[in-house]
Amino acid sequence: MIDCIYQTNLFKELALTDKHHAYLLYSQDRIKNNEIALAFAKKILCETNSGCGECNACKQFVSRSHPDLFILEQDAIKVDDVKILIEKLSTKPIQASKKVFVILNAETINEIAQNKLLKSLEEPNESAVFILTTTKTDKLLPTVLSRLNKIFVPNLSKEDEDIIANELNNNGINISSYIHKGFTLTEMINFASDGEYLNCLNEIKNIFSSLNSTADIPNVVSSLNITNKPLFFSILQELLLSALKNDGKFDDDVLQPIKTKFSAKAIMKCLPLIDDAYKKLMSNVNFGYILDNLLFNMLKERFLCK
Repeated sequence: MIDCIYQTNLFKELALTDKHHAYLLYSQDRIKNNEIALAFAKKILCETNSGCGECNACKQFVSRSHPDLFILEQDAIKVDDVKILIEKLSTKPIQASKKVFVILNAETINEIAQNKLLKSLEEPNESAVFILTTTKTDKLLPTVLSRLNKIFVPNLSKEDEDIIANELNNNGINISSYIHKGFTLTEMINFASDGEYLNCLNEIKNIFSSLNSTADIPNVVSSLNITNKPLFFSILQELLLSALKNDGKFDDDVLQPIKTKFSAKAIMKCLPLIDDAYKKLMSNVNFGYILDNLLFNMLKERFLCK
């Protein structure tokens, strides 16, 4: 998807250049951050400085074989990973004028590894460029943040979404059901490529269609077929927010059972309950027990907020 990023107004408006030694691209959209960071890296290494896709450097970038490119992307970035990066900093570029170090989802760098990286950011190598991305700037140490040229990545325009949607469709990912509804690019791609999303959405619809009193809770809970439980709570919260804001993200047949049974005040009271349920799930509390308790408390708020 990198090449279509160059066509977007967003990438053009950011006008990224390598005049600084270290960048942080940040927003709440992980995929958008990462795609722009990679497009920027490719542009720096390109022989025509445009990300042309035709030169030898661009072809090496696509195959991840460019000798001056280092990409770090893991669930948890540790000290040993940063040590390898620092070792590569000690040598001069082989082919390009600069070495490019891309660290995707930098919030996954643990504190010790961040401190290890800090010296390289404090004493920049003139022949190196760092490009970091994150959706959580609060997870980066203030000392690290202070050494980065921070660039907020705005939302995609409708025109840009169309460009990306066309590219994704060509690669078998159809986001047409979610485009122009306020979802992030990360959400749209996850939803379109994950069958669990539609399953969770359907199960939540069934919950609100069947749930009228506390007597319904046992049957509702026992009838559910949810495998991705964290996703279930995430979508549940998104649905309630959408019903509250009336933002058109979801179809009326999904939102109507919620709007019919819960007032805006009740929905606002229920949102923290979902956060609490998610935290219990992450603490390995039984899903059935969590959901039973959540639905009971939601019905309680519904009654109190009439």
